Amino acid sequence: MGNSTTKRLIAAVLGVVLGACFILLCPDVGLGEQGVRCLGILLGAVVWWVGGVLPSYGTAIVMVVMFAIVAGVDSRVALSGFVFDTWWLLVAAFGLGAGMKRSGLLRRMAFAIVRKFPNTFAAQAGGLVAAGTLVGPLVPSMAAKVSMLTPLAQGIGDALGYERYGKPMQGLFLAMFTGVRNVAPTVLSASVIGYCLLGLLPADVQAQFDLLHWLLAALPWFALVTVVNYLAIVSIYRPKPSDGEAARAPEPRAGDESASVPASMTRHEKQMCVIIVATVALWIAEPLHHVPAHIVALAAFAVTVACGILGRDGFRNDISWEALVFVGIAMGLSNVFATAGIQDWIVAAAGPAFEAVAGNPYLFVVGAAAITLVLRFVIVSEMAYLNIVMVFLVPLCVGAGINPWVVGFAMYAVITPWFALYQSATYLAAFYSVDGKMVRHADMAKYCVLYTLICIAGLVASVPYWQWMGLL
Repeated sequence: MGNSTTKRLIAAVLGVVLGACFILLCPDVGLGEQGVRCLGILLGAVVWWVGGVLPSYGTAIVMVVMFAIVAGVDSRVALSGFVFDTWWLLVAAFGLGAGMKRSGLLRRMAFAIVRKFPNTFAAQAGGLVAAGTLVGPLVPSMAAKVSMLTPLAQGIGDALGYERYGKPMQGLFLAMFTGVRNVAPTVLSASVIGYCLLGLLPADVQAQFDLLHWLLAALPWFALVTVVNYLAIVSIYRPKPSDGEAARAPEPRAGDESASVPASMTRHEKQMCVIIVATVALWIAEPLHHVPAHIVALAAFAVTVACGILGRDGFRNDISWEALVFVGIAMGLSNVFATAGIQDWIVAAAGPAFEAVAGNPYLFVVGAAAITLVLRFVIVSEMAYLNIVMVFLVPLCVGAGINPWVVGFAMYAVITPWFALYQSATYLAAFYSVDGKMVRHADMAKYCVLYTLICIAGLVASVPYWQWMGLL
C-alpha cells in the first residue's frame, strides 16, 4: 500500500471517528440534536477534504447522504444549491469559456495583446499582465487561462534570449501568473471562486453585487495590487545587458506558438466574439432591461451550442462538471445550517467577540486574510475553504452590520497562495504546462511572500473606499 493510499485511509478513519465523537460526546449547548449532528458530519467532511480521501465532489455527495440519514435533513434542503440562480450562471459561464477555448478566440486575443508591446522585458511583462487581465473575465477557469498563457510567456523569454530558470524568465512567468490572479477577485466572471462566493451571500447582497457593482467595489484593490506588483516584478527581475535582451531581433514575441493562430479569424471565432460582446453588454445593462444575469448567460450558452462552437464532446469534456457538483452542494450548506438552527447558534455564541474585532475595519480585513493564509496550508481546495468558512461568517457579518461581501473578498484576495506546490491548482497548471522547465518553485515561493503582502496592503487601502460605499 502506497504512502498516499495510507494517508487517505488514515484520514478517512479519522474523519469518521472525529465526526462520531463530536455527535456522541459534544454537550448540547443550546444547539439541538439535529444541529450537533450536522456539525459532526461537516467536521468529518472537512477532515476528508483535507486528507484528499475522495475528490471534493465525492466527499460533498457523501456529506449530503449523511445529512439525510444521520441528521434527518430533507434532501431537498441539502441539494437546494442546484436551484440557485448562481449555479446556473456558473454552468453557462463554464460553457461560454469552453466555447472561447474551442473556437480559438481566447488564444488569438492573448497573442494580439502581447504583440502590441515592444520587445523589452518591461514592455513584455506589461503585455503578459495585460493579457491575463483582459482575457481573465472571459473564462471562469484560472487553470485553463494559465495553461494557455504560460507557453506563450516561455516562448517570449526564449525569443528574447533569456536563460531558463533565470531571473528575467521568472519575471515573465510571474507577470503572466499574477495578471490572471489579480483580475480573478476583481471581475465576477473571471473565476469559479467568484460565482461560488456570490452564491454564499444572502439574497439581498447577491442582488446588490451584479457584474458592474462587484467590479466597482473591487477596483481600488485591483489598481493598487496590479501597479505595485508590476513595478516589483520589473524592479526585481529586469535583465542585465548580459542576459541577451538587447541583442535580439525585434520580432520574436510569441516564438513558435504564434504558428498555431490562423492569419484571419475563423467563422467560429467571429461568432464567439459577437456572443461574448453581447453577453457582457447585457450584463452591464441589467439595471435597464432587468433580465437576470443567469438568463442572459444561459441564452448565450444556447447560441454557442446552436452555432456548433461547442458540440457534444466539448459539452462533456470541457465543462468542469465535478466542480459544478461540488459548488451546488456547497451552496446548499447555508440552508442546511439555517434549518438545523446552526446559524442562530453561531451568532449568539460568537457574535460579541466577532463584533469586537469588526469594530476595527482594518484589523477585520487583515484578520480575514491572515486566517485564510494559515488555513489554506491545510484545506487545499479554495472552494472547500470558502464554503466552510463563509457559512459561519455570513450570519456574524450581518449581525455586526458588515456587508458579508467584504469578508468574502478579503479571503478571496489571498485564497490562491503558492508557498507550497500543492496549495494551488492554478499554480500547478501554470508550472507544469511547460513541464516545470521555465522556473523553479523555490524562486516563485519567495515572490509569493511579497505578492501576499501587496494583496493585504490593497485590502487595507480599500477600507476607506468600502466605508464610503457603506459596506463597512
